[in-house]
Amino acid sequence: MIVAQEKRKKNIAEYILYLWQVEDLIRAMQLDMTAIENTLISQYTVDDKTKNEIKAWYSNLVLMMEKEQKQKNGHLQFLTNLINDLNRFHIALIDQGIAPQYTQLYNQITPDIELVKQKSGEKNSDIELALNTLYLLIMLKMKEKEISEGTQQAVMKFGNFLGYLSVLYKSYESGELEIEF
Repeated sequence: MIVAQEKRKKNIAEYILYLWQVEDLIRAMQLDMTAIENTLISQYTVDDKTKNEIKAWYSNLVLMMEKEQKQKNGHLQFLTNLINDLNRFHIALIDQGIAPQYTQLYNQITPDIELVKQKSGEKNSDIELALNTLYLLIMLKMKEKEISEGTQQAVMKFGNFLGYLSVLYKSYESGELEIEF
């Protein structure tokens, strides 16, 4: 909860990736709140009030995962909605030419996106595909798997692109950037 709140304020892409990890952690613990408390919540060195808020946050995620039948895979609807909003924002940025540097970053990763689409057969939006690719890399690193230089370079470009998208989205949310989408 604490990390998620900070990431939500600072970087929308990191927030999404973090919550995907939380979903997977909850699944690894079979949506068992006792296991979540013992393994995750107990690690926080905070006051009792904050610890109870953290417990309520995890409990709420577990309930949502059960209600949305995401016990085995998939992402919570609010995250899917957020990704869809982010994709609409991305398309508006490109179509309206608001941020030329952003468009340039997007044009640089377009061949990599197309390559990932070809290899994976995915039909997701470019934003979801970039997020999925970064998440896959995070999982590979956690499993200490070998990652080719080419893949690392492509992922670095995806990260730069999503980082800049996050900066622009934060500006939009704060009212500093006006755009219709």
